[in-house]
Amino acid sequence: MLKENGWILIFFLALSHAASAQQQLAGKVVKKGSAEILIGVTITNLSQGRHNISDMGGNYKIAANPGDTILFSSVGYLPDTVIVAAYMFSESFLVPLEPHVVALPAVKVDELRNYQLDSIKRRDDYRTLLDKKHPVKLWNEKRSADGPGLSFSPIGYFSKGERQKRQLKKRLRQEEEDYYIDSKFSVARVSQLTRLSGDSLRIFMWRYRPSYKFCRNAASQDIFLYINDKLKEFKKS
Repeated sequence: MLKENGWILIFFLALSHAASAQQQLAGKVVKKGSAEILIGVTITNLSQGRHNISDMGGNYKIAANPGDTILFSSVGYLPDTVIVAAYMFSESFLVPLEPHVVALPAVKVDELRNYQLDSIKRRDDYRTLLDKKHPVKLWNEKRSADGPGLSFSPIGYFSKGERQKRQLKKRLRQEEEDYYIDSKFSVARVSQLTRLSGDSLRIFMWRYRPSYKFCRNAASQDIFLYINDKLKEFKKS
């Protein structure tokens, strides 16, 4: 028993040493081509399954090692993947994200098709993490030498790493819903139908953003009628 406890202590000391050796990749996320900061950007270390979110100042930090793959993603922007190099730790590493703008051609834009293609791309980016199953077995069978019964083992399912992965999956599901809403209630479509622009367009988009459930059940005509009704309400206010 003492020998087994000793090995357990060595194991946790090794984990503690590995954690302390982790370096922090830190910097700021901005809109490409400008100094506009981006808040709420998801930063994911795909190599380690860690994630974080940029703060109100666009600042981010995440544990990383040279060679790790870091993915930056945010609704309305194209995701960007960075391979960590040693020099990135010595200074604030700036990450510019390019806005995801769908041009409005003379013919009708198939925005749902664009969403589907982008969704496949996002799925590929996060495939390693999303396809990994979390441990659900909380009780471990004892070895024959330990006697009959079961022993409780919270390591795994309740570990910090697994909690972070579950939180990240939840956030990615929310982002996927936001992307879908954007595909049905897009700036291009609303601007074309309402003729609004600038601050008026931004206020309208924020005030009357529909729910994910509504968008899932709404046909193109339903979206058109929704925007038309909300425009009347907007003009009255």
